[in-house]
Amino acid sequence: MKIVATLGNGPVLNMLHGWGMNAHLFDDWAQQLAVYFQVNLIDLPGHGLNHQQPLPTDLSEISNLAADLPSGIWLGWSMGGLLALSQSLKKPEQVKALVMLCATPCFVSRPHWPHGTAATLLQQFGKELEQDVRKTIDTFLALEVMGTKDERLQLRELKTKVYERPLPDAKALAHGLQLLSSTDLSSQLKKLHTPSLWLSGRRDRLVLPAAVEQAAELSGGECHMVRGASHAPFLHHGDELIDRIMEFL
Repeated sequence: MKIVATLGNGPVLNMLHGWGMNAHLFDDWAQQLAVYFQVNLIDLPGHGLNHQQPLPTDLSEISNLAADLPSGIWLGWSMGGLLALSQSLKKPEQVKALVMLCATPCFVSRPHWPHGTAATLLQQFGKELEQDVRKTIDTFLALEVMGTKDERLQLRELKTKVYERPLPDAKALAHGLQLLSSTDLSSQLKKLHTPSLWLSGRRDRLVLPAAVEQAAELSGGECHMVRGASHAPFLHHGDELIDRIMEFL
């Protein structure tokens, strides 16, 4: 993993983005957070300014790549949350507090995890990747903002940020889909000793609020739902998220 920007002073806040995205999407929100924290914007392997580093499909390998990141509060969005949760379980001394933003321990639906995303969606993304990487990301971005009142505006904002950085290649995206489809940390939530806050968007179509609530309950963490928000609540609900994070801490 690679820190691509550091803003502000204060307690360390490491921010991890989601699948197919990059840390550039957090720029505006990070400026607000930098009033309270030393914000480290991190590009995942195979993404953004770290696109040349391969993305492993093994969580232990990813954990090793994150070993040099400073200890502090970890905020993970979507797939970034899954990786932050994994790190807090593997190396709890590195994660003082965990903020899961539209993220859960298990992305896909399973018998014990009924509110996950249908596995067929990831399979469809995998097929589309073989044809057109950019079109696949466009489809994913549209799903991230679906259901919001200002859907077109948010989609335009996301596209601008995403395409100002190098796109992940098809292999990195495929490995990310493999991680999302195969990883299930739900049984380990009771072993999570790191204080955790689980944030969801009421209109999120990718990570359902019910799944976030289930994760919070199993981990003994706190939960907050942002009404009117979809999968990227930091775009237009950044103030509410910061208020909740500060209350949690």
